[in-house]
Amino acid sequence: GSDSNSVDEVTFLTIIPLNLGFISELLGDINGHFTREGLKVTIQSTRGSAQALQSILQGSALTTRAGAIETVLHNAKAGAPLVNIGMQWRKSPIAFVSSPDNPVRQPADLRGRKIGVPSKGGTSEITFDLMLSAANVPLDSVQRQVTGFSVGSYDLVEKGRVDGYVIGSVETVLFPIQRPEAVLIDPSKWVEEGQCYLTSQRQLAEKRDQLKAYMNVVKATMDDVLNDKEKKYMTIIEAVRKKHDFEELKDDKVAQGVIQGQVDAWSYGGAQSDLKTVQASWQKVYDQLVRAKMVEGGKNPQEWFTNDLVS
Repeated sequence: GSDSNSVDEVTFLTIIPLNLGFISELLGDINGHFTREGLKVTIQSTRGSAQALQSILQGSALTTRAGAIETVLHNAKAGAPLVNIGMQWRKSPIAFVSSPDNPVRQPADLRGRKIGVPSKGGTSEITFDLMLSAANVPLDSVQRQVTGFSVGSYDLVEKGRVDGYVIGSVETVLFPIQRPEAVLIDPSKWVEEGQCYLTSQRQLAEKRDQLKAYMNVVKATMDDVLNDKEKKYMTIIEAVRKKHDFEELKDDKVAQGVIQGQVDAWSYGGAQSDLKTVQASWQKVYDQLVRAKMVEGGKNPQEWFTNDLVS
């Protein structure tokens, strides 16, 4: 708040359990940025993005970081109650893994296959469907089954239960180290995606100062990370280890890879890592959904984001 003694209590929702991929939330706390901005932040995990978006709309949480695709999809269907206030990742955080014996190197290879998704109808499956759509592979030509996204789930591929499955950003770092033979593809070649901080239009109007303060923190933490690049992010990793014991913190190489993956995602496609939404990219997110017949055309997605809090 504006009064220097007041502290605003806010809730941030993670759509997966908290991990090193939420470096801004971790460093906002550890490096004192939240405190300096007058925020007391509670981080809560939800059971996926649908639940997180509901909580944001109900006002029981201030913000979350979720997929651009999911945000645009929701607004196109529900009359635009959500607003993207800062695009942090400029690409999809997921990847698709298969075995070298029966590899998937492009969407066309997926015809007639059975694949694993972490949940039915979630961001991962939607991203996957858009990948198929971009390559004109009929969606119903691919069977889906719900699987975990850990490296351990690779057993299902080896046993022939599925031909491949969707993994998250942390696993994309773990796989080359733990299962170097596995074949990974990045859907970003075919799908326009990103991860944005979002809130409801109502909260943007009523809690603008808190949201601006939150975005200031996110910016400051991104600077912390970029400034530690020369030391291979070890200053940051050591600081996070004092407070958390995520699996991906155990090994320096893995932790460094997870942080580097974020840095790469912040500036993917040659953009600045400045949290600003690139208008053309946001438009593409919508256009691909229209092309895949997932939403109706004729809407103006430019009304669904603002760069005012990050400029």
